Amino acid sequence: MIRHSGKNCIFRWSVGAQDTTLLQDFTDQERFGEMLWLTKLSISSFQRWFPDAEFLLLYNGHNFKDFLDIFSQVSPSVGDITYIDQHNPQTNKDKFNNPYHFVPNGVWMKWVPFRYDISKTEISIDTDIFCIGEPLSWYEWLASESEIIVAPERFKTIKVNTCGDFYKHPILKNKNPINCGIVGHKAGHDFSDRFFEVTKAVEFGKTHDSLFITEQGAINVWAYSLVNEGVDLCILDFDKNTWMRDFIYFLEKGVLVETVHAVTWHKKIALALRDILERKVLDVEYDHISFLSDILSRAKRMDVFARNVLSRQIGKTQGQTEFFFAE
Repeated sequence: MIRHSGKNCIFRWSVGAQDTTLLQDFTDQERFGEMLWLTKLSISSFQRWFPDAEFLLLYNGHNFKDFLDIFSQVSPSVGDITYIDQHNPQTNKDKFNNPYHFVPNGVWMKWVPFRYDISKTEISIDTDIFCIGEPLSWYEWLASESEIIVAPERFKTIKVNTCGDFYKHPILKNKNPINCGIVGHKAGHDFSDRFFEVTKAVEFGKTHDSLFITEQGAINVWAYSLVNEGVDLCILDFDKNTWMRDFIYFLEKGVLVETVHAVTWHKKIALALRDILERKVLDVEYDHISFLSDILSRAKRMDVFARNVLSRQIGKTQGQTEFFFAE
């Protein structure tokens, strides 16, 4: 496998308002700091493996200067980043005009703009995804002719909690759901018009799902409609690009896990493993065996819920429900 330095690539993240917390107002300093730690861990993890790439952080909250000051004080340290105030962009203001028929908020701001620079390969990554191992499947996509890369969804069927208000869309019938935590485009390809055409069906604010999970549904409709027209879609392997509640299972089975997604309440597990995850991301000598050993040792001191989420992955059949009560 030929490694890719990330030259002529953009990796981008978006942070600010969410549907559940007003992080942009810094109303909860502890929670805000935790979110920024996850973001910095994510960025630094990809900077390790793609040293020649360009890195963008798009901010859609308020008090941009205060945000930059707070962000700089949170560990870990990161390399060069271009910071963009989406509400008051310093340059290229035409890129940041509202492309929707509604006033966007939260996750919908991830796609303003949908493509920042069409001349480069561009990958959008959620702030709770971090790279813990060499991303060989990412290198493979970069070397391929495939135009789009997306993340796998843990669930096997499309339903309301994978695609929101789009879950009954006919184009998604019998399809496997896609997770929108990773969405990338090769240089020279721009499918922005199709995405914003899809979003014309969104009734923003009418349902709870329209504020959050329907954005993932829009990405699903967007991607599969392009597949129907001959666009090649690369969906990463779930065992290599997995969730926090599954990654120990795969590591123990000898899988070279590349990325871990700390979705929703899994973030509290990532925070409990904070120093261990930082070391795995930043220390090239920290092998998987030591990594696993340290996690299992730490799990003994975690709260019962987090401890069970981790320990139940060991030596058991992967796929058990995540919603349970510890005995």
